[in-house]
Amino acid sequence: MVKICPNHCLKKVAVITATRAEYGLLSGLIQSLHQHPSFELQLLVTGAHLVADQGKSVTEIRQAGIPITAEIPIALPDYLQAEDVMAQITAQAVAQFSQAFLHYRPDLVVILGDRYEILGVATAALLNQIPIAHLHGGELTQGAVDDAIRHAITKMSSLHFVAADVYRKRVLQMGEAPERVFNVGAMGLDKIRQLDFLTQDALEQTMGLSLTSPTLLITHHPETWHRLSAQQGLQALFRAIEHLAESQGKVTIIWTAANLDAEGAKINQMVQQQLRGWENSPAYANICAKFVPSLGSQRYLSLMKLADLVVGNSSSGIIEAPALQTATVNIGERQAGRLMAKSIFQAKPEVNSILQAMEKGLNYRFIGDESLYGDGASVQTIMHILEEQDFKQLLPKPFVDL
Repeated sequence: MVKICPNHCLKKVAVITATRAEYGLLSGLIQSLHQHPSFELQLLVTGAHLVADQGKSVTEIRQAGIPITAEIPIALPDYLQAEDVMAQITAQAVAQFSQAFLHYRPDLVVILGDRYEILGVATAALLNQIPIAHLHGGELTQGAVDDAIRHAITKMSSLHFVAADVYRKRVLQMGEAPERVFNVGAMGLDKIRQLDFLTQDALEQTMGLSLTSPTLLITHHPETWHRLSAQQGLQALFRAIEHLAESQGKVTIIWTAANLDAEGAKINQMVQQQLRGWENSPAYANICAKFVPSLGSQRYLSLMKLADLVVGNSSSGIIEAPALQTATVNIGERQAGRLMAKSIFQAKPEVNSILQAMEKGLNYRFIGDESLYGDGASVQTIMHILEEQDFKQLLPKPFVDL
């Protein structure tokens, strides 16, 4: 769409994306801002998007055809194996995004979620007096430091787009003004409603393997409050898969990479080592497994729709999987506190618990739409709210006592 307003009167909105999952959620909003005649989109790409071991998913963003304003490296190679990887990347995010904001001068910064690099981005925006619009505030994930980070970002932000009414109430409890807190649902459902899903044949061709049932889509991230339990849970998951393959006759697994949290690189190494062990052992010929650093939104959601189970501890198993009518086995405490549909089966990081949850998930039958995160119209609602906002009036913001 042609911008009918001169550049000096456009509202400049900087959207930040640092991970493949986050970009998949934000892509609809990014597209809408890019096409809108009243906004100038500044798309700032950073974090895992620029890291080869994470699939260098900036390629997917470039292919979408929307100009990237800047690629900002913050995950330097020396950091990735460091014990304090999250602290070092956060520090880089503060420094690099402070410079970027001074250069591009956005009127509003849009950020999603609860990751440590986004905390750095929010800090840079706050200290440069740029208002922040925050998505997915008010949620709980009690097994990860993300929980505290999310609430900290809420207090830095001036506009709040939450995914459920209980989350809106929680943001209000933190002193935010009711007229600035909007329940818009989860944008992941927008993506599902609009996606051109790949067929099984197309997926099999692009993946290079046959997706025979049962197919498991697995993502296992570190539990950043309980690092040892994350690795113990991973070993328990390996053994549970072996038992499942024995009882089912065959199991197909697509395993996506853990993120750049502390211990993430170690988990990815452990997974790839285990998959090679299965491949090279005649005893596990009934396990067909492939590790993929990044699937991209279309392949990931297409696989999720086709899969018999989503397994691990990713938020996509909580929010998107129920909307696609795929059952989830959620392992450990990383997602503890989120709203969870009946199709989500909680497992302790123990072999028997995981195996029992898998069996329940494989036998689950959906009855209608069981999603708890809105109706798939989040982007439209957010755009309407942004159109009505005077960004210059968002700072300073009040604290509202209950």
